Amino acid sequence: MINYILEDREKRYNEILAIIDKYKVPVICGKINYPGNAKNTPEAQKAFQILKQQLENRSYGKCVFKKILSGEDGNSILIAINLEPLKAKKVSIDIEVAHPLGRIFDIDVYAGLGESIGREKLGLGPRKCIICGEDARVCMRAGSHSIEEVVNKVNQLIRDNIPREGN
Repeated sequence: MINYILEDREKRYNEILAIIDKYKVPVICGKINYPGNAKNTPEAQKAFQILKQQLENRSYGKCVFKKILSGEDGNSILIAINLEPLKAKKVSIDIEVAHPLGRIFDIDVYAGLGESIGREKLGLGPRKCIICGEDARVCMRAGSHSIEEVVNKVNQLIRDNIPREGN
């Protein structure tokens, strides 16, 4: 399973490079930061639809190309956008910060030769762990929390913030 996830990530990055090469604009890549190997759960799918809508609504008519990718690493949306890379990153961070599900939205911006525009370019620190609030990368590398604990927390966040069917 992990090999398929890594292959999907590589395919997505190669698609991003091809889009940058073709359109000569930055690419926003949005996906759900869903823990574990099962990336296509019903919860992740519902959260992705919300993320997709948020990105489409915030592209300000500057979208020149859009593509949805699906695979073992979950769904992702690629948007070639006619914005300066730092402005595109600011839009992505605004969504991550303002939306109730923003903590699990993974929105990256790629530009130039495919380099990712990091949060530090806007003077922001690393993202926080959904469980304890520490640097998420440190917790992940150290294995500070079980996959089950993180999955349960993410699923609860999704359930608490998606519209109920029939409402």
